[in-house]
Amino acid sequence: MKFSDLSSIKVHIIGINGIGMSALAIYLKKNNVDITGSDITYNANTINLEKYKIPVYIGHKISNIKDRELIFYSTAIKNNPEIKEAKKNKIPCYNRSKLLQLICRDKFTIVVSGSHGKTSTTSFLGHLLVCAGLNPTVISGGVMQNFGQNIYLTNSKYVVVEADESDGTVFKLSPKYLIYLNVDREHVDFYKSYSNFKSKIEKYIYRQSQKDSKIFINNDDHFLSSLKKYSGNIKTFGSNSNANYSYKLINLTNKMSYFNFFKGKKILFKNLSTNLLGEHNVQNLTAVLSIIDDLGYKIKKSHILSFKGTKRRMNILGKLKKTIFIDDYAHHPTEIEKLINVISLYKKKNICLIIEPHRYSRLNDLYNEYLSVLKNINNLIILKTYEAGESYKKGMKNSKNLVNDLNVLNNQKTKYIDNYSDLFSLLDQYVKNKRENIIISAGAGEISNQIRFFYDSKK
Repeated sequence: MKFSDLSSIKVHIIGINGIGMSALAIYLKKNNVDITGSDITYNANTINLEKYKIPVYIGHKISNIKDRELIFYSTAIKNNPEIKEAKKNKIPCYNRSKLLQLICRDKFTIVVSGSHGKTSTTSFLGHLLVCAGLNPTVISGGVMQNFGQNIYLTNSKYVVVEADESDGTVFKLSPKYLIYLNVDREHVDFYKSYSNFKSKIEKYIYRQSQKDSKIFINNDDHFLSSLKKYSGNIKTFGSNSNANYSYKLINLTNKMSYFNFFKGKKILFKNLSTNLLGEHNVQNLTAVLSIIDDLGYKIKKSHILSFKGTKRRMNILGKLKKTIFIDDYAHHPTEIEKLINVISLYKKKNICLIIEPHRYSRLNDLYNEYLSVLKNINNLIILKTYEAGESYKKGMKNSKNLVNDLNVLNNQKTKYIDNYSDLFSLLDQYVKNKRENIIISAGAGEISNQIRFFYDSKK
């Protein structure tokens, strides 16, 4: 099957309101594909889909697919009546990775993958390539503030795409350029073990390096750095001057990050500045600049400054009296650690950090890492674990265990809150007091919607 074949087929997407699936649905619609979709809840992505006149059914029912000829579904979909009905009627069903594979097959594709930083890196690369005149289609896993949505559509043969590892999507793509940002202990439920996960990455990078793909890997990541031996097609970026491309920090503040950018020993940009905060964002931007240089395009410092970021990445919602509200997606201990590093740049501020653990499986697999990264954090609130479709099993650790262990082991005063109503009451107290406060909420579940609801209702 080719992508062009879809124009003559009635397609249905299950889980269409997800941030990744909604972008692909818009891409199909703009390419004249007859597309419908379904999901369990109405959200901001639904509103965007409706702007493109894509029918979205709320609730999964067999009637949703009565005239459909091909089904694509989100990996998060399980035990779905629409899939069961489709299979019963011999309607072909494929997951998201197959659709992305079809879209990218005949394009000059630049893929961004890794455990952390994919969305920001994809968005920044897309933005700078638009500034440079390449004008690619950009498909991201988050809302890109410069483009106002999770996809930037053009008629270009170039595509910049975020490829997830959680369901093996990235390993089905054959890009012209591949950025691999980092590898962390994630998706063990899918790969069965961390060693299996790393082995899959190693085989993929080796396989792509033997083709005409150009691969850029993080030299600061010990595992990825060990793979550069495979091919001259593999180039490195990072903080060490031994990398093909590197950065040197000048200063990190709570408003800007400043650094120099090198190719080998040669400085390409001096005193660059970006609105993105923290060294991890400088590292990701180094990867972006490496690709642009290798492609032979030129950008200006002003182009870097004009990048507005990605929604839910240290996203400042606004201020209620003297209290600033910031929303972030961090849900893995490594991401939370990076977030805490950025928070430390806000000196002499009264900061409250709200964490909503995401999935019982992740919390249990990385429990000691959560304990370590949240050790000795003042004004810390931990919410009930967001299940994300999982069920609690006897013997599992949960948010209450995490709070108890943090407080007992470290003599902390971490609060546990199991409902948003109690959280809102506490936030009201912060807003009403006369101190300057910063409220930072983090998680991949419902916390973002709830904090935005609280903020909007109090404006």
